[in-house]
Amino acid sequence: MPERHAAEGGKEALPGLFRTLVYVVWTAFRSDRRIAVAALGLIPLAWLTGTVFAWWLKLLVDAALDHDRDAIVFAVAGLVISQVAGWASSAIGRRLNRTFREKAGATLETELIRRSAGTPTIQHLERPEYLDKLDPLRKETWIVHWTLESLAETLGVVAQTALTIGLLASVHPALVLLPVFGVPALLVGRASAIRERSAQEAMGEDRRRQRHLVNLGTNASPGKEIRVFGLADQLLALSGAAWRREHAIRTRVAWLGAGWQAFASAFFAVGFVGALLLVAAGVASGQASVGDFALALVLAATMSANLRVAVGMFEWLVGCLAIGARYLWLVDHAREEDRRRTAQLPGRSTAGSVKLVKSVEPVAPAVPAIPARLRVGIEVRDLSFRYPGTPSLILDKVSLTLPAGSVVAFVGDNGAGKTTFVKLLCGMYEPTEGGIFVDGHDLAGLDLRSWRERCTGAFQDHARFELALGEAVMLGDLRRRDDPEAAHRALAAAGAADLAQSLPDGLRTQLGATWPGGTELSGGQWQKVALARGLMREEPLLTVLDEPTASLDAQTEDTLFARYAAAARRERNANGVTLLVSHRFSTVRSADHIVVLSGGTVVEYGTHDELIDRAGTYAELYELQARGYR
Repeated sequence: MPERHAAEGGKEALPGLFRTLVYVVWTAFRSDRRIAVAALGLIPLAWLTGTVFAWWLKLLVDAALDHDRDAIVFAVAGLVISQVAGWASSAIGRRLNRTFREKAGATLETELIRRSAGTPTIQHLERPEYLDKLDPLRKETWIVHWTLESLAETLGVVAQTALTIGLLASVHPALVLLPVFGVPALLVGRASAIRERSAQEAMGEDRRRQRHLVNLGTNASPGKEIRVFGLADQLLALSGAAWRREHAIRTRVAWLGAGWQAFASAFFAVGFVGALLLVAAGVASGQASVGDFALALVLAATMSANLRVAVGMFEWLVGCLAIGARYLWLVDHAREEDRRRTAQLPGRSTAGSVKLVKSVEPVAPAVPAIPARLRVGIEVRDLSFRYPGTPSLILDKVSLTLPAGSVVAFVGDNGAGKTTFVKLLCGMYEPTEGGIFVDGHDLAGLDLRSWRERCTGAFQDHARFELALGEAVMLGDLRRRDDPEAAHRALAAAGAADLAQSLPDGLRTQLGATWPGGTELSGGQWQKVALARGLMREEPLLTVLDEPTASLDAQTEDTLFARYAAAARRERNANGVTLLVSHRFSTVRSADHIVVLSGGTVVEYGTHDELIDRAGTYAELYELQARGYR
């Protein structure tokens, strides 16, 4: 079979800053168009009033020297009006920004959930190079608000600088060259922002590690091991080392930027002093008024301050966009996953989802529909898989058939590839080579969402949905989320029929002790809730139980597996395949077929009795584990 894909997601570059700016501003307008427009207008207006204030000050000085009472009153009125307008526009603009913050954060959180949870595969949630991009997003939903504010402040600085240049030219044409002395500061600011962005990427792993260690030290679940093994000092040492590595990068970038900024400030100071000397000479020769000197002094000082603000705002804006680029990366990644998956489906065209162009293409055969019931089963042909960016194969040339209506158990040591095989069956990843065929149809050519609607399962690393008990179970089939009887049946099938009766409010009991009136469950109870959730769907084509009872004792697991295997045989309505995954060999005897994985390959296949008679790996490990329970 040809190689399916070798996408190196970790090498995906972050989107450019301009494209990120467009995306973030678009997100801001989606959050609240009126507030976004007001913020972009009022904040720059507040900046302009500062320069207008300098013009009124010039008029006041000249009027005072000429003893012109009417002109003095006019200038003072202008000063008051411009100052009040500046205060009002600034106050209203920042008030609107604070109102906007919550709306923008909620919009981006919604986008984060939609894109992250809606992406067909889960590699962006597992691979470290993806997590370095994704992890900061969970705590930085403020980015839209701050980007919009920093953009508005930057526009204000630019507008005020343009007006300042015009007023300086009215004093002396040579003063328009004063901004040239500020160019080095802008270039230094741009370089500093780029270095800061690169540093953010370089610090990603250490930052994530440090947060992980802080979470370990502050959460209840690992607290027992930390105290038993005396790990507090070790956690502090590891966290401190990660912080120091991160801080070293940040400090190096900061000092380098400060050095260059000092040079740029000195260069502007030369232009500042020269401008004042030029105007002073004009006043001495009678070619300029004292008001002109006051205007030039205030405007030159304003421009100096503007340059510092512009550099700071530019660095802040680029820093915000560096985080915003991660959101856009996630959007691009989700779209690319959808586009690539859709391109594999017969009869599906991606034109219009990527490029707004019209094209005439031959009519392709329709996408094969997901069968209502399996007739043959699921066939795996020469299946090989390696996680993208890693050299070693997790599964190597696996070929086997999972017959329709059968209960198939997968056993093997940790790291044998059992869970990876489950991920491939559910479409969480695509095979590197080979394929998975559902009644003869390549899974890669089927509609993935439709396939998953006919799958169900429970997993060892299950989610703990801290909702009402009934809601946590009925999430397994949203079409029956208002059917409490279905939840009771699922709990019974999971061996937890008494759980609802033992809780204070039955199915309405809030799970999780951190919520008002909430009840904390034991690890085994949480696992039974997850198993019940996986048993909610009726007539699935694929049911995966990936060590869903690992927190239970071997006898309870054996009873549950035996009960479920018997139920699966009785209810062959859809001829679905049931896959039981366990590292306990003694609990899978009731399966129709047992697959023994080792080192990513199938080493044995057959019924329990056949494998025992064969006296191979299964028989040896079965006997070894059985001795432990005697």
